[in-house]
Amino acid sequence: MRDINLELKKSLEDLSCKLVYQHPDGFNELPVVSFYNLTESVSLAYDNEEQLQDGIMQLDIWAKLPAECGSIAIEINRLLTKDGWCRQFSMDIPKQNGERAYHRTMRYIKTFG
Repeated sequence: MRDINLELKKSLEDLSCKLVYQHPDGFNELPVVSFYNLTESVSLAYDNEEQLQDGIMQLDIWAKLPAECGSIAIEINRLLTKDGWCRQFSMDIPKQNGERAYHRTMRYIKTFG
């Protein structure tokens, strides 16, 4: 079993903005990308040993401008697909209740041996 949070952090070590686990503490330092392990599961096992593991990661981009969300999403996609991750989806989240930040969510999956 691998810690896919660490695997994602390694894949995004060259990201141009701050990367935080789960949720930003505040929205004073934008842009910021948050991430967490959505699910992980065994995808192949034999002889009572796990051989392959699937990991699905949720990423959220928080920015002052919608265009920043878009450019960071493109950067994330480039870094993650280069490292073997596959994007499941990406979508903008509408602002609610006077939120100050624009928000885009993305989900990626990768199989680890």
